Amino acid sequence: MPKIIETVYDHNLTDEERELLGFDDNKEDYLKGLTEDGAFADLFRLYFHRGDWAKAKEYLKRIKDQNYKRDIFFIALGGCLIMSEEEDKWRLKAAEYFRDAFEHRSPEEKKKRPRKKS
Repeated sequence: MPKIIETVYDHNLTDEERELLGFDDNKEDYLKGLTEDGAFADLFRLYFHRGDWAKAKEYLKRIKDQNYKRDIFFIALGGCLIMSEEEDKWRLKAAEYFRDAFEHRSPEEKKKRPRKKS
């Protein structure tokens, strides 16, 4: 029996959010080819958009692929475009808030790249 994946469609997704964040019109189409990391990334994006950073961080932490996690976070921050000093401050605040979502490393990752001691 396939594992049931929690998705944005289980979180009162509005039509406006679906359109703005680019989710499919219906859950069946959305589920085609969806991975667990993809579902967590979408849940992160949904809660980040809603301004619920605590909930967004919960889902960001659950993404196993570290490169994918970094990419999703970078995109959520608007990429590298900084239009104003206010946006720059907001991005720095977000980066600090979500920092611990990137601190967990699997035993395999720790073997590959040991942490540097300060």
